[in-house]
Amino acid sequence: MSEGSKGLISSYPGSRSTPARPVSLGSGFSRILCSIVLAAVCVAVAGTSATFAQEGPGGIVHRWQLDNGLDVVVIENHAAPLATVLFAVRGGADLQAQGEEGLAHLMEHLTFRSYGRRPGAFDVAVGELSGIKQGLTSIEVVSYFLVLPSDRTEKGIGLLGDLVREIDFGNDDIEEEQVVVLDELERRQTDPEVTLKRHVDRVLWGAAWHRRDVGGDSLSLAEMSGGRIADAYGRYYVPNNSALIVTGDVEPAAVHDAAVRHFGEWSRGRDVAGIRQLAPIEPLDRSRVLTVVGYVPDVTIRVAFRGPSYRTDPAATIAASVLLGLINETDSALQERLVATGLFHSLQGSTYPTGCVGQIEIVGKTSVELAPGAVETLLYELDRMDELTGVTQGHIRIAKRRREVEAAIAAEAASVLAPELAALWAGAGLDYYLTSFERANALGAEELKQFAREYISMQPIVIGVLGPDDAIAAVRSMFEGGS
Repeated sequence: MSEGSKGLISSYPGSRSTPARPVSLGSGFSRILCSIVLAAVCVAVAGTSATFAQEGPGGIVHRWQLDNGLDVVVIENHAAPLATVLFAVRGGADLQAQGEEGLAHLMEHLTFRSYGRRPGAFDVAVGELSGIKQGLTSIEVVSYFLVLPSDRTEKGIGLLGDLVREIDFGNDDIEEEQVVVLDELERRQTDPEVTLKRHVDRVLWGAAWHRRDVGGDSLSLAEMSGGRIADAYGRYYVPNNSALIVTGDVEPAAVHDAAVRHFGEWSRGRDVAGIRQLAPIEPLDRSRVLTVVGYVPDVTIRVAFRGPSYRTDPAATIAASVLLGLINETDSALQERLVATGLFHSLQGSTYPTGCVGQIEIVGKTSVELAPGAVETLLYELDRMDELTGVTQGHIRIAKRRREVEAAIAAEAASVLAPELAALWAGAGLDYYLTSFERANALGAEELKQFAREYISMQPIVIGVLGPDDAIAAVRSMFEGGS
C-alpha cells in the first residue's frame, strides 16, 4: 500500500470462502457498442482479403485486411464534417511480463516522443491539421488517434503511419518519459478513490497483477531499459498485430487507398500469438477484505469480482452488460432497497470483460454511521443476485432499450466510437461488435440468473472500504469478529 494509508487484508469469514469456479482467459471492454445487422454485402478489393459492409445505427461498417495483415475498419457517419483516425496495437498490459508493469504505457509515451526526433514535434504536426491527438493504454490495446476535419483524413492516416512505423528513441528519451509517467501516477495517487481501486485490483489479481497494471510503479518503471522496450516494439508493433480504424465523415474507398499508401509497404512481423504463450490466470480461491483510512467525508465500498471472457464465454459478457445496466437503473429493485431507503447515497455497477479474464465492480457510497450495515446488506444482496428479487420482464426490457440508446448516442460521437471499437477489436473481434444487440435482445430472466450464479452470487470477491478512522474501525471489527 502507498505511504500514508492504513490497511487490512484478510479472508472474508462468511460463506464466500468456498473456491470460485475456474474462469477462462479473455480480454475486453466495459461498454458494448453494437448494431443490429440490417444488411451484409461482400466486397473484394485488389491487394486485400475479401470483406464486407454492414449497416447499423452507428453507420455503415466496412472492413478489409491488407496483405501484410493490417486490419482496416471504417464506420462512415456523415452527421458532421469530422473524422477520427486511430491506430491500435494489441500490446496492452496483458502482455507484460513480471517486472514490466507500466511498459505498455511507457511505450505509448515514447512513440509520441520519437516522432521527428524531438519532443512536441507530433503535436505541431497535428496542429497543422487543425486536429487533436490522444493516446490510450488499456489491458489489451494501445491506441493512438486523431480527431480532425474530415477533409484532412488522408493526411491524418499518413501522420499516424509515420508515427508508428518510424519509432526511434534513445536513453535520454526513456529517462525523461519515465519522469512524465511517474508524475502522472503520483497525481492520480493523491486521489483516495484511485488508491482504493488500485489496492482492490492488486488483491483481486494476485500473481497476475503485472498483466493488469497499466500504469506501473516507480520500481518497475525505473527498471525499463532501452533493450527491453525495443524488443517489445519489435514483437507487437507490426501490421499483423494492428488495426487502422477510421470513423466519421469519410469515404471508405478513399480510406482504404490511403491505408494501402501509408501502411501497405510495412513488412509483416512474426505471429504474435506464437511469441508468448500466456499462462492461465488462476481463479480467486477465497474472498478478502481490504480497508484504507482516508480523510474523506463519507465511506466508499468497492466490491470486485473476476468476470467473463469475450473469447471463452461471450454470452456471459453480454448478460453482464444487461444485468449491470439493470442494477444501475434509478428505479431498479436493488436501488429501491439500498439507495431509496437511505442506506446508500449511490450505487453503481460496471463490467470490464476482456479476452482473458474480465472484471465486475459494484461501488457504493454511504455515511460513516451506516457503513457496517451497508457493507453487510450489500454482500447479502450480491450473494442472492441470482434470484433477481423484484426484477420483472418490464425492467429487463427497459434495461436493454437503454443500452441500445446509449450505444447509439456513443456511436454518433466519432471520437468515442473509434477507441471503444479498438478495444473490442483487440479483445472480442468485430463479429462480436456486429451481433451483440441481437444476442442481448434474446436474453431473458433465466439467462441473467445463470450469469449471476456463475459470476456473482456466492463467488469469491475482494471487498475494499475507504473511509475515516472511526468508520474503518467499525468495518474491521465486523469482519474480525466473525473470524
